[in-house]
Amino acid sequence: MSFALNYVTESAWAITEAALGTMVSIAQSHGGIESLEKKIGERPGNLVKSSIRGGVGIIPVRGPLFKRAGLLVDHCGASSYENILRDFHEMLASPKVQSIVLDIDSPGGEASGCSELADHIFAARGQKSIIAYIGGTGASAAYWIASACDKVYASDSAIIGSIGVQSVLRSDKTDGELKFVSSQSPKKNQDPGTEAGAAEVQRVIDGLAEVFVQKIARNRGVSRAVVMDRFGQGAVFVGAEATTRGMIDGNSTLEGVIEQTGEHKLTQEITASFIAEKHPAVAAELIEIGVQRGLAAAKAKVDREATIRQLAEGQVSDEFCQSLIDKENLSAQDAAVQILLEARRSEAPKHRPKEDPRFTFDRKLVALDMPAADASEKDKIDAQQDAAIDLAKRSGLKFKGA
Repeated sequence: MSFALNYVTESAWAITEAALGTMVSIAQSHGGIESLEKKIGERPGNLVKSSIRGGVGIIPVRGPLFKRAGLLVDHCGASSYENILRDFHEMLASPKVQSIVLDIDSPGGEASGCSELADHIFAARGQKSIIAYIGGTGASAAYWIASACDKVYASDSAIIGSIGVQSVLRSDKTDGELKFVSSQSPKKNQDPGTEAGAAEVQRVIDGLAEVFVQKIARNRGVSRAVVMDRFGQGAVFVGAEATTRGMIDGNSTLEGVIEQTGEHKLTQEITASFIAEKHPAVAAELIEIGVQRGLAAAKAKVDREATIRQLAEGQVSDEFCQSLIDKENLSAQDAAVQILLEARRSEAPKHRPKEDPRFTFDRKLVALDMPAADASEKDKIDAQQDAAIDLAKRSGLKFKGA
């Protein structure tokens, strides 16, 4: 049995039935890995490589997808998860790249390695805008990768979906060959042609498919039930229907996507939910700051009200005190001035009684000899002069100025 056929039949594939069937038939017909490479496609003269246009890093995800780079990738236009991941991290780190577009046209590929690549892309959300564009086929593992991006757009004629995992296995043939399996491991190397062997293979394939479904649900922000109900259960859909089912975010062209995400066009509405999702540590810090500020503001409000009430006690009415508290922009210091003024107004007699002339004369005498201690020099002189003139008039004396 050729290396190529062993490789195809011993791996679990997140790939379309047609693509897997092609690989199996080629491997069976021609036997050697070189035949598989040539049948899938001779090595092109100019392999599609990652590039940067106007601040947009473009990573091609083309052909069958393999975990590691090798002869199949180098010679038949396929892609490897390790090469895609390498270019992805280089573009994340590059100051020349503002956003990243995965240009996808692939029927899918190996299940092994796909989840890790998609997880890396998902974890990088928020660092830069990451967009998937499906221009031809985005099936199985290729859709898994696309779903990990911030947004997924596709041509209106693109084929999208094929969520699931499959494998093609050979039944054992003795052909004079004897096999021994440890008695402690009765389920190791079971013949898939038997009922027990088929059950074990099905269990593994179902387990891989469940990982696939759960990751699609996480990446697209929906429940597992939605994926099972609306994403086709292995079926594929043309672009417009994939949009209505929520599998992608809209229909566009590659140039349209590049134009939307190019230099000076990267916009992201910064909302609380965006920060919480993309930057949970920052969200937690902002929440803590908000709580502390809220507590400080509440304490300041309580302290201000207590201070005003203390200043107003016994000085002004409760109604006047409350009116000052209700003026939220009025500081405690300004409230103190208002309370003092109101207290003085309240103490002033409403009707000043007519002064007795007898006391006026005595007051004048006091002012003449002992002016008010808190008066200015001019006020003292004026008071003394006024008292002197008044006394002179009362005594019948005449002098200049009287």
